Amino acid sequence: MNTIIRLSFVCFVLLSCMTQAKEIKSGKYEISLGQPNDWVTTQALSPKQINTDMSPVHFRLIGRQDRFTNDTNEYYQDFAATALNQEGVKELSKIELTFNPEFEKLTLHKIEIERKAKWSDRLTSARINVINQEQELSNDLFNGLATAVIVLKDVRVGDTIRYQYSIKGRNPVYGHEFGSHYAMGWEVSVDKVHVRLVNASNKPFNIQNNHKASPTTKQSQFGKEYEWLLKNVTKYNFEEGVPAGHLWAPSVFVSSTRSWSEVSNWAIPHYQFKESSSKALNDFVKEITTNYPNKAEQVAEVIRFVQQDVRYFGIEIGQNSHIPHSPNTVFERRYGDCKDKASLLIALLGAIDVSSSPVLVNSQIGSTLNKRAPSAILFDHVINQLTFEGKKYFIDATNNYQAKGLKFISQPDFGHALVLDKNTNSLTLMPSGNPEIDRISVEQLYVSSSYTEPVDLYITTRYQGHEADAMRYQLSSVSRSEIEQHYLNYYAKFYRDIRVESPVFLVDTTDGGNEILMTEHYSIGDFWQGDNNVLDFELFASYINNYVELPKVINRTQPLSLPGIIAIEQTLKLSMPNNLSYQVREMDTDISSDGLNYNASEAYHDGQFIRRHRFEIDKKTVSTDESRNYINALREIDKDLYYTGSITGDFTRPSNPGVDFILQQSNSGQEI
Repeated sequence: MNTIIRLSFVCFVLLSCMTQAKEIKSGKYEISLGQPNDWVTTQALSPKQINTDMSPVHFRLIGRQDRFTNDTNEYYQDFAATALNQEGVKELSKIELTFNPEFEKLTLHKIEIERKAKWSDRLTSARINVINQEQELSNDLFNGLATAVIVLKDVRVGDTIRYQYSIKGRNPVYGHEFGSHYAMGWEVSVDKVHVRLVNASNKPFNIQNNHKASPTTKQSQFGKEYEWLLKNVTKYNFEEGVPAGHLWAPSVFVSSTRSWSEVSNWAIPHYQFKESSSKALNDFVKEITTNYPNKAEQVAEVIRFVQQDVRYFGIEIGQNSHIPHSPNTVFERRYGDCKDKASLLIALLGAIDVSSSPVLVNSQIGSTLNKRAPSAILFDHVINQLTFEGKKYFIDATNNYQAKGLKFISQPDFGHALVLDKNTNSLTLMPSGNPEIDRISVEQLYVSSSYTEPVDLYITTRYQGHEADAMRYQLSSVSRSEIEQHYLNYYAKFYRDIRVESPVFLVDTTDGGNEILMTEHYSIGDFWQGDNNVLDFELFASYINNYVELPKVINRTQPLSLPGIIAIEQTLKLSMPNNLSYQVREMDTDISSDGLNYNASEAYHDGQFIRRHRFEIDKKTVSTDESRNYINALREIDKDLYYTGSITGDFTRPSNPGVDFILQQSNSGQEI
């Protein structure tokens, strides 16, 4: 694993002389050794069972117990598994426990190994490295998490490893609110699953349980208890391509909030600042209003500034995981994470009398948030909603690849969103993509002046809406020469003798529109195949082909996530050296299913063969039943994207002036 290690690296060995130690300190890190708190109950392991799945690890116990008070959480984990081969030994001999040292305390209770029916302690001989492992630094996020990496000695095939630990603490940003998620099924079978929740707070649990087993409940000295004890839990299948957020295995959700208005009321104060705008920020607003007297232009420039001139970088340590820095601070630093940029955008828009609110979203499971119990822990991203001239717009201040102006900017679609407003009492469904706006058009023009000479291929591609944003992002990290090499190698898959004739040409329109225009010019030496009397040629709608790849799981029992809402038009034109009698298909090809529509047509006129393709996806997911028709449609479309043509005659004489012919036709206004 390639891991970026930052800040500090603390390494210590627990020797037998430390067995009486209650705490181990090194630098700013502290790990405790000790017994679980008295509210924790222990579970006996079930007798060993024969593993029929031939997996490297047999899971004997997955136990989790949580206790919630008004001010803190305590998490207890009990885990036991048997290594069945060397891969299992490798997996179980290293334990990684991650915690947030800003507000959480890690306590190790027990690490032991069972071998030949005898248990032995391994905590005292284990080597423990505590590292500050910034796994999201590559995404410009710094969260300060620490990981205790525990390496065990002398682990053998057949050993059962069992360890128990607790993590105590709650991010102060949540105050008296709490929530958590508990998996009850995995892609492996488990002998015993034990989940126990203890509510010692003054807030009732809001429990969402999609498991058929209900908990047993009781009132004890430690609080109201909810307990699930499951034996011989079978494995659940996760099918690749399932929509994010789909609950493919049993789960339990618990939350202290019972409505989305409660969550909104918890979050609103985080975006309220008592300090007045700084002189620098006020001067900046004055500069905008002076340079842009039109209010729509002012809004456009404010959004552009926050998106593009304030770089994305997050220091999300402690409460700053959820509380933004002040607009003055973000403006001065010229960097911030999503919530920092959202708060700055609110301040700048407010300074020009445009109302805006922060909006909580989930970038992964937003489409299923409406099916979850309301909770503050469900969100991982912050955007804005602004109101201008009576219309509401969602703006993602972290997207710095967008067009300028509300008329042309592409609104994000994270599914369901929580607008932070005192009147909010439900989630808001964000606008989905629009195939009429988010589209790609490709024209491939093959110009053949002679059946014995190379054919010129001119490709013109237009990206619009969300697709223009996505292409801007891709182009931002590569050079022009890298782009040319990438496309040349791509087309070389279909034509062996192909070379670049002209550099890639790009036109990026972000002011007054949202479009990227790309043109390419190649020469194909092996386009015509055959002899002087019969020649074959091949055309391929390659761009659409990128969207008809079959999912890895065909016979599905779960829904299928689609590539996204999009429309693609790909036109293939072949200008032949002379006007032949060429037969084309008279009927269009129409293929459709839930979420998908495809049309292909052919025409031939004055020596030019034209094949048009239109492909559209208008949904983000399809159900399990719908996926069957969808996959069958993909198969049919894939076959139709390839075209092979044959012509007969005497092809030894050139008759088409090639490019000059195309230019003459274009200048005369005739369609080619």
